[in-house]
Amino acid sequence: MGTSFEPLMTERLMLRAMTLDDAEDLAERRSDTATAQYQDWRAPYPVERARALIQDVTSRPGPQPGHWYQLAVVRQRDDRVVGDVAIHLTENGRTAEVGYTLHPWARGHYYATEATARLVDYAVFDLGVHRIEASTHPHNVQSIKVLERIGFIHEGIRRERYWVDDEVSDDAMFGLLAREWRARRAQD
Repeated sequence: MGTSFEPLMTERLMLRAMTLDDAEDLAERRSDTATAQYQDWRAPYPVERARALIQDVTSRPGPQPGHWYQLAVVRQRDDRVVGDVAIHLTENGRTAEVGYTLHPWARGHYYATEATARLVDYAVFDLGVHRIEASTHPHNVQSIKVLERIGFIHEGIRRERYWVDDEVSDDAMFGLLAREWRARRAQD
């Protein structure tokens, strides 16, 4: 079960394919109740479920239409996993959805912003995606700040759209077009 995904680098981070060695770390991160609060899983998150997710992701060589692809976000200075980012391509590959999760101790250092911006670079410049989307709970202020820093535009609220078990909540929608991202990167 190998992967041919080449790591994506930033100034401080490496985004690499997950391996089964990441399972305990992923389960720990997803077991944090504050992290799970706005996600589609409940804490605690069993390590067996983390292994199954990683096995599914690593069965593909990289992002594929119709599937989520998860990447470990590793701090280069000490090779420590700070979180993960994920990308989901629509069936035609023209639209991608992105997501991110950090360990509580890794928040406040702009790792989510840096890693997600690199994932958007990859989606636009390497995969040729036309539109990138993200969604979050309307009360997830920190996640919304990450999206706004990157340049995502708030496009509205889908009322009572997001289900976790038997609980429903609203879903705040954000979008970014490839031409907007290219223009933003040209100014950097």
